[in-house]
Amino acid sequence: MSSATTHRIGTLAGAVVAIALAACTFAVFVRWYPGQASDEQTMQFWATLLGHDVPTTGWLGHNQLAVLAGIGVVLAAICICRRSARLAAHATVLVLGAVIVAVLLKSGLERPSLGVGAVTNSFPSNTVAAFGAAAFALISISPKRIRRAVAAVSLIGSLTVSVSVVGLQWHRPSDVIGGWLVAVAAAFAAECVVPVRGRALTGTS
Repeated sequence: MSSATTHRIGTLAGAVVAIALAACTFAVFVRWYPGQASDEQTMQFWATLLGHDVPTTGWLGHNQLAVLAGIGVVLAAICICRRSARLAAHATVLVLGAVIVAVLLKSGLERPSLGVGAVTNSFPSNTVAAFGAAAFALISISPKRIRRAVAAVSLIGSLTVSVSVVGLQWHRPSDVIGGWLVAVAAAFAAECVVPVRGRALTGTS
C-alpha cells in the first residue's frame, strides 16, 4: 500500500472518529436529561461570570461576518502569493465543508423537550465550526516558516470565540464541542480529498 493511500485512509478515519465523537456529545448532552441540565447550568454560570443575564448580541454578533470575510481574504491572499490552486481547493473544501455540515446538522437535529432551557436545537455551533475551520485552513496553507505563529494566533482567536458564544448565551458548551468536532472532521476530510501535508507546494502545484 502506497504512502499516499495510507495517508488518505488515516485522514478518512480521523474524520469518521470526529463525527462519531460529535454524535456521542449530542447523545449525552442533548438527548439525555442529566446532560442537558449540566450543559444549561454551565452556560448560565459562565454567562453570569461575564455579566450576561440574558442572550446578548455583543461585539461578536455585530462583527462576526466581517471578521470571517476578512479571514477569507487572508486565505485567498496566501493562496495567490503561494501560487497554489491545490491550497485554495483545500481551504475551500475545509471551510465550506464545515459550515455546510454544521448548518445541516443544526437545522436537521431535534432537541427533545426535557424541561431544560430553550427547546430549539442549537447543536452544533455554526459560528464555532466556521471559525475553527478557518483556523485549521490558515494553519494548513501557511508557509512552514510562519506556521507556528499562525497556529497560535488562529487557535487563540477561535478559542476566544468559543468562550464568547457561551458567555453571550448563544450556545451551550456541548454546541461548542460539536462545532469544533465538525471543524476537525472537515480538516481531516479536506486533507483526504485534497492533501497538502508533506507536499512541496511551489509554483502552481
